[in-house]
Amino acid sequence: MEKKEEMAVFKSYLRRLMRDLQDLKKAIKEKNLEEAERLIDDLIEDTQKDIED
Repeated sequence: MEKKEEMAVFKSYLRRLMRDLQDLKKAIKEKNLEEAERLIDDLIEDTQKDIED
């Protein structure tokens, strides 16, 4: 993969991570612990899949 393509993929990953973290922060602020836990579980699952690729 070309360097430019790698950077685009990485930036896309970071944008998704930022959205997930913002959603998590909102859930915590609203004391919606079930949603916060679900978001954390999703982040863990996605990260595990990325590690295994």
